[in-house]
Amino acid sequence: MKASVVRKFGDPSVLTLETVEIPKPQPSEVLVKILSVGVNPVETYKRSGIYNPSPVLPWIPGTDAAGVVEGVGEKVTGVPIGSRVWLSSVSSGAYAQYATAPVEDVHPLPDFMTFEQGTLWIAYATAYLALVHIGEVKPGQTVLVHGASGGVGLASVQLARSFGGLTILGTAGTEKGLAVVKENGADVVFNHKEADYADKILEYTKGKGVDIILEMTANLTLLKSMSIIGKNGKICVIGNRGTIDGFNARLIMQKRASIRGVMLFAITPEEKVETVRALNEKLQSKLINPIVNKSYPLSLASKAHEEIINPPVGASGKLVLSPWEE
Repeated sequence: MKASVVRKFGDPSVLTLETVEIPKPQPSEVLVKILSVGVNPVETYKRSGIYNPSPVLPWIPGTDAAGVVEGVGEKVTGVPIGSRVWLSSVSSGAYAQYATAPVEDVHPLPDFMTFEQGTLWIAYATAYLALVHIGEVKPGQTVLVHGASGGVGLASVQLARSFGGLTILGTAGTEKGLAVVKENGADVVFNHKEADYADKILEYTKGKGVDIILEMTANLTLLKSMSIIGKNGKICVIGNRGTIDGFNARLIMQKRASIRGVMLFAITPEEKVETVRALNEKLQSKLINPIVNKSYPLSLASKAHEEIINPPVGASGKLVLSPWEE
């Protein structure tokens, strides 16, 4: 099979298309023909060698994928060959034409969804973890998604809307991005490239600030979030790509607010079970609708890695790879 393989840490060019053995499922695993796999920032960090712990080389990236069941281990029951599935974990890397996954991480993909939409785990599970398990969102609260036009941002807006009873604010940096965020469920949107957008958010909340903020790029916007957060509010840091100068903890102290880290790969087994259950229910009920921005063939995985970190102006939604396309 074809796979995108990392044999040394470095820039996107270290991703090389190779022919490797098709993995064999263990007794409690499923072999899936991968028809689409998500590209996420975390895979670029691992590829570059800055992620802790670093993957063991050679390494095939990829976690959230969708495809068709090709085979099952001897202990697997109830997973028909040929069934459409989405994956919440893999045993072998998913930047490949085939991958194995533990049977508990193989879930039915609704017929009305595309395989590209099935690459939902990292974005939607991260958003759910932030909103429910860490943010502990409650009806009547105001939620701000800071950087809402990306994959996790749109997932956060959609999930927040699906809960009902929330006021949802979102930021983006282009008119297209703002429109997409509004279309996906935000009540009000703000352009975070405007110098006074934080003042506008405070004005909208009549000076109270917001209850929960989801931070996608904390090194750029955390200081703004600290000025926007309300009393006893929670800032959930989902993404960060650098250090922050001028951080003054007194802003948090004065509001009795908290800053919480969100790391999907630190999810507890209990949280994962509940998250998978909730996402499957919301998929079947059409309460969430994954947005795909662009699909690349596996041979252009390096280009996808460049774009996920430096997206073109106006880009929104998820990037995916299609392993069977040339």
